Amino acid sequence: MTAIKLAKSKGFRTQINCTLFDGADPERTARFFDEMMAMGLDGITVSPGYAYERAPDQQHFLNRERTKKMFREILSRGRGGKNWDFTNSPCSWTSWRATRLMNARPWSMPLYTVFGWQKPCYLLGEGYVKTFKELMEGTEWEKYGVGKYEKCANCMVHCGFEGTAATDAIRHP
Repeated sequence: MTAIKLAKSKGFRTQINCTLFDGADPERTARFFDEMMAMGLDGITVSPGYAYERAPDQQHFLNRERTKKMFREILSRGRGGKNWDFTNSPCSWTSWRATRLMNARPWSMPLYTVFGWQKPCYLLGEGYVKTFKELMEGTEWEKYGVGKYEKCANCMVHCGFEGTAATDAIRHP
């Protein structure tokens, strides 16, 4: 909080990124969001903790149903989230509340590391390729996503769904 206050006093735009796990208390989370906004925070990015296979602590991740329940409970406080400045698209929130279903587009936020381009999504651990062209043209994108690939079964991570939300918002304003 000290760092946020200092950054704001120097004129910097400040945001936080929150990953919520199983057992997160919706009331406490809502109070935290209220406190952050009261400090003048410019935005909050939120994502459900997704149980990707390499994660060491599988028991504290959310599945799809628990994610939907938790986000509905959080948004039922604070006028449905209207007093919080989220950087997530409203489409992602609608999907997390289960009022609208979307599927992830892992290609919408490709990741480059010292090992090369992560394929197809940084959470899956499917390896790396050397070039962006190889990533985009050599990956069978249609194989990935909820209902298509076992490792994607419970995914609701914002990095895959924001691309879907953006595309959907443009196609269906």
